Amino acid sequence: METIINKGYQFKIVPTELQKEFFLKSFGCARKLYNHYVDTLYTYLDSIGYENGFIKAKEIPLDSPAFMKKVFPYLKEVDSLALCNVQIHFKNAIKKFNDEYDKKSYTKRSLKRKCTLRVEPTFRDLKGMPRFKSRKNNDFSYTTNNQAGKKNDWHYIRLENGMLTIPKLKTSIKVKQHRPLPKDAIIKNATIRMDYRGNFHVSLCVEYTIDMKPTPSKKCLGLDYAQQDFYADSEGRKANYPHYYQKAEEKLVKEQRKLSRRVFGSNRWKKQKVKVQKLQLKVANQRKDWLHKTSYRLAQEYDAIMVEDIDLRAMSQGLKLAKNLQDNGFGMFRNFLKYKLEEQGKQFIKIDKWYPSSKTCRFCGKVHEELKLTDRSWFCPHCGTEIADRDHNAAINIREAGSALLAW
Repeated sequence: METIINKGYQFKIVPTELQKEFFLKSFGCARKLYNHYVDTLYTYLDSIGYENGFIKAKEIPLDSPAFMKKVFPYLKEVDSLALCNVQIHFKNAIKKFNDEYDKKSYTKRSLKRKCTLRVEPTFRDLKGMPRFKSRKNNDFSYTTNNQAGKKNDWHYIRLENGMLTIPKLKTSIKVKQHRPLPKDAIIKNATIRMDYRGNFHVSLCVEYTIDMKPTPSKKCLGLDYAQQDFYADSEGRKANYPHYYQKAEEKLVKEQRKLSRRVFGSNRWKKQKVKVQKLQLKVANQRKDWLHKTSYRLAQEYDAIMVEDIDLRAMSQGLKLAKNLQDNGFGMFRNFLKYKLEEQGKQFIKIDKWYPSSKTCRFCGKVHEELKLTDRSWFCPHCGTEIADRDHNAAINIREAGSALLAW
């Protein structure tokens, strides 16, 4: 059975000075157009007296990129597809605000400003509301698309022999290609990005077809999220996640304290900011490396994996759970696990978040409604069996519930 796979590849690129100048122009034009759309949104919401709630995206009078080129002629110097992607990203930001946020909660920063400065929050302070981009926050990126030619050859974006070709740029870019793309892969789009150190990277979204044979789900595993151990599986094992942020927190606090004492915008402030960013990037890379290796190992060993569809965003609002949950990166882990399993014809199943996996006795199937979060071990009031490990019990229940949803 032929299956279409979409996958991302990221490489470091080494542009020339002229290519860097083109990229910086593209970053600035993309940021300019996005900020224009945000300003149009704010003006429209002001005109209708909006306070909170659903935003009707179709009623926002957005100017097309073609019209904006007439207003700002310098936009013609960059790739037109990059400007079209800005409009798409802005519409996606509004859609995300409508779909994923409650549209009435304000950011912590605005609530703090209300307590200290007595400044009432407005709709601009709503969580998830599209905001202006700034070069001070390292908003240096733009996306361009590939297009099929007359012969359906998809030649506008090409990666051959370590050289990358993209639209509007006449010369090829040198790429540090550390791994090859899949055979007969089509590059659908490319995102050029510059980090805080001035290094450039390209992210390629490729599409390719593989002959996939569904794997019979003989070996299944259930995973229950655990705040301290990352996860507990149905076989009684703990992930023992090395808390990278906690290990680097003491050093990070010292560097951030130095940054707060520098004069904002000064040369010393900029140098100190780079030190803080390097520490944060190291923690992020360590976390991502561990998540990739763990998800790969599980995807190789099991035919089907079941996890609970917990609301991580809601959990991160708690004062006691937020920092550790953000350090874990469990949402990223689920995404890694999903695509690694699907590439091999295996199954990834999410169990409904309201399923009482922790409160259900795995022996008799009865639900213990009075069970509290602090009860790590308990006796079943129906059959009298001792549940020694709450997380292990939940992982087994998740595996059993997911087994009923297997496709084969």
